[in-house]
Amino acid sequence: MKNWIVVANSARARVLEEPDPTRQRPPRRTHYEHVADLVHPQSRQKGVELGGDRPGHVEGGAPGLAGAAYQPRTDPREREHDRFAREVARVLDHGVADGRCAGLILVAAAPFLGRLKHHLGEQAQKAVLRTLTLDCTALDDAALAERLAR
Repeated sequence: MKNWIVVANSARARVLEEPDPTRQRPPRRTHYEHVADLVHPQSRQKGVELGGDRPGHVEGGAPGLAGAAYQPRTDPREREHDRFAREVARVLDHGVADGRCAGLILVAAAPFLGRLKHHLGEQAQKAVLRTLTLDCTALDDAALAERLAR
């Protein structure tokens, strides 16, 4: 069982397995095994394209009490970011529960890192070895390995 490195932001997540240092030759130490590559294009859309409800309007209800029926407004983009964090957390939860992963290293953009940690199950939370607040989703494996070595 090896550690998994999760590189994520609100629209893309890569789950990588660390290389086995006993099997890798020094020139190829940066080769990661790709476990999962998740993309959530809705996170990049404008909020207007995602939301379909009319803000601030309540149908029916007793006169004078309609103001109490308002639900707090949830930004459609925030809702999509949260949905994607749940999806990534589910993959990690299954990996830890199935014994495919010994530990987790989370490398994610600041707001998404908090969402992801919030949605992790109890076992996966205990498996978190390290967290880094960085958006490294655009880096290839070699650049990522170099960045994590620092």
